Amino acid sequence: MLIVLLAAVGVALRPRRFWEPAALVAVVSLPWWMTLAGLGAGVFIARRSHRDDPYQEAAYLQAVSAELRAGRSLRQALVEAVSRAPGLDLAYASRLARSGRPMEEVALAASAALPGTGPLAAAAMRIGAESGGEVASAFATLAGIQADRIELARENRAAGAAARASVAVLTVLPVGGLFFAFSTGMLSDLMAMGRIGPILVAAGSFLLAAGAASTLALGRRLT
Repeated sequence: MLIVLLAAVGVALRPRRFWEPAALVAVVSLPWWMTLAGLGAGVFIARRSHRDDPYQEAAYLQAVSAELRAGRSLRQALVEAVSRAPGLDLAYASRLARSGRPMEEVALAASAALPGTGPLAAAAMRIGAESGGEVASAFATLAGIQADRIELARENRAAGAAARASVAVLTVLPVGGLFFAFSTGMLSDLMAMGRIGPILVAAGSFLLAAGAASTLALGRRLT
């Protein structure tokens, strides 16, 4: 009855998402370890859904190139291209470019906001400002480099998917089984075996945790 009432209260409050009353029911009805597992899975899914588009940097560089080819100045191109990459922190660089600050400052701010090609893009900005030469092709080339880098990273992650799955199984299942054994009292008989029982449990737990940590470290190096 308490679970039903709590769920009814959650629905009555008109939550913004359906999972709020579901989470309320889960906390009350499920075991603590299942609740923690669900919470961890929810946090993981939320973080993955809020990841920025990795192609935004390539889109920004391509937009700068397109603006330059359309006849805009380098400063105008840097300001106009910001709208193509809303997930990147380019507002400060845009303000510097709009206010007429030295291109050295603009390039430094843009380099910090471009994690993949920042130094190269900053160098192209400095060259374009100092020489007044055509750097549209340089930004287009950088956009292609960034896109190729993203594709290679995705292929690398896809190739290592099986290895990561094996590492997850060999890491999570033993540790999860150990926590389950502790929480359900399955080790109580062994713990009651005088002095030797706790020693065996401690040694076994340490070896299991060390093996899981070693497997995880090996998997990170392989993938």
